[in-house]
Amino acid sequence: MKNFQTIMFSGRYIHKIDAKGRLALPVRLREAGKGLSYSEFVVTKGIGGCIAVFPVDKFEGFLDNFNPEDLSPEQGLNFYREFASWAHSLPVDAQGRINLPQILTEEVGIGEEVLVLGVVDWIEIWDPIRYHEHIEKSKLNYDDGAMQFFSSLIRGKKTKKDDRENAS
Repeated sequence: MKNFQTIMFSGRYIHKIDAKGRLALPVRLREAGKGLSYSEFVVTKGIGGCIAVFPVDKFEGFLDNFNPEDLSPEQGLNFYREFASWAHSLPVDAQGRINLPQILTEEVGIGEEVLVLGVVDWIEIWDPIRYHEHIEKSKLNYDDGAMQFFSSLIRGKKTKKDDRENAS
């Protein structure tokens, strides 16, 4: 299996879904760099009212690594039923579009205009208003999270002094 953890999705894009349910994925999300271009994605119901989009190899890797031990056997079975039944494998057409299943777009309340987010290991498709409401409801304070993130980067760097002390 490929090392599916080496690719990173990032960015925020506003796009439109056409009358046939097709969404042109942003080039930066379709072409992951390093000469890699995706020709197929798996879409499924995400968390909070979005559609989650995975390259096929990442989707398979996530399934292989998922451990439902915190769920009862019945909850685990029902989760797999829901997760897999919403999943659709979608080819990317010559124009870089995927054809989103109507049943899935209706389930998550997506209309013509969508917000496409790169979320490091996957892509999410949201109704822009629903996304804003979801973030507000979660009481996310970006600056608090950013402070933790950037502080961890600073703390994670070794100084030349640290290296000298460890060498002695």
